[in-house]
Amino acid sequence: MRRAAVLGLLLAATASAQVERGEAAAVCRLPALPEDAGLARSAAGVAPQARAARSAATCDPATEGARFEVTYTGFPDGAEASFQEAVDVWACRVRSAQPIRVSATWAPLESGTLGTAGPVLFRNFRGAPARDVWYPAALADELAGRDLGDGDADVEAVFNSDFASWHTGAGRPPEGTYDLTTVVLHELGHGLGLVGSLKVVDGVGTVGPEEGGPFSYDLFAQTASGTPLLDPAAFPDGSAALAAALQAEVLFDGRATRQAVGAPLRLFAPERWVPGASFSHLDEEAYPPSTPDGLMTPFIARDEQITEPGTAVCAMLADIGWTLAGDCARRVGALAELETGLAVERRGPNPFAGQTTLRLTAQPAASLEARLVDVLGRRVATLGRRVLVAGQSWDVVVDGAALAPGVYFVQVLGGTAPLVVPLAVVR
Repeated sequence: MRRAAVLGLLLAATASAQVERGEAAAVCRLPALPEDAGLARSAAGVAPQARAARSAATCDPATEGARFEVTYTGFPDGAEASFQEAVDVWACRVRSAQPIRVSATWAPLESGTLGTAGPVLFRNFRGAPARDVWYPAALADELAGRDLGDGDADVEAVFNSDFASWHTGAGRPPEGTYDLTTVVLHELGHGLGLVGSLKVVDGVGTVGPEEGGPFSYDLFAQTASGTPLLDPAAFPDGSAALAAALQAEVLFDGRATRQAVGAPLRLFAPERWVPGASFSHLDEEAYPPSTPDGLMTPFIARDEQITEPGTAVCAMLADIGWTLAGDCARRVGALAELETGLAVERRGPNPFAGQTTLRLTAQPAASLEARLVDVLGRRVATLGRRVLVAGQSWDVVVDGAALAPGVYFVQVLGGTAPLVVPLAVVR
């Protein structure tokens, strides 16, 4: 089973502010479970996804996605190619103007461990959406508009060179093997921020590392009744009440999740806390093996192969702050298209300080008006009016230079139902 990480933290001074940095640690240790473990997933009877041409053929990461820079240490050719295949998928699923740096090491790990990975963390940087919240370094760099780590790795990952049952290369994994590309896709998902800080130790629930403060992922965790797990009145940090909540039904709920899936997502929350697996993964029963959203469940089956992050996974990334690209952007926008007659794609940063852009595509034809409103629903600006034929797009530009920092909403009228898109202006 995976062990929860202990993150050592230090202060890193920058030219403009004091930015707190959390050193990378193993937030996820993916096990190769024995056949009789009980928790092992079964891929039997599940139709496999075709291993098709990857994202390199569907986008230019430099302009439409994110540029990953991977430093490989000790990887044999086949393993490096499989790792890079996973990198190429993520490069066209999130958008960043900053390079995402990954340190990848092929080295011995303890017996039965497939791999381990985790992000460096930053908080209180200029451009952070919330104070005293830890953001994964790759996302923090994009929000800040600069490399907060001064060239250091944003994600550190180690995969077991002593493990004898890896599948690398094209085609379906042979019987009894573990697909390296699938494992890397999973671990990079954690590196991009799908990991929480809440944990249970000796019957007590706690929030964050020693210096305190939640991860961005934690902001979206709630009970089945809708109470946020970060509500200090209901679940104080260091309490048995928080421990009990983490070992009951736990949901991930955010605006993008609601738009794309229509309901909160079930997280893996067994009655007894499983270090490194509980809370920071989707539920095993709700998201079956070899299906896209099964990518971020805590266990992998032999012969299991997943080639894409699913709609729920993409929506979670959008909720924690990522601007999506490629198939992720299309998946999360799918419900908006069905309900409003409009598909929306972010073409610029959010949060932002200068300008950002939303691309609206009409299905069917529509006469649209776009407004900017504040959190009280008061109109701040009229962003424009446009008549679109079916399939035509309109880039709506929002200028934040004259706006006070805070949360705003782009409200689009004229579709089959109103469309509302949140934005955050930062300084």
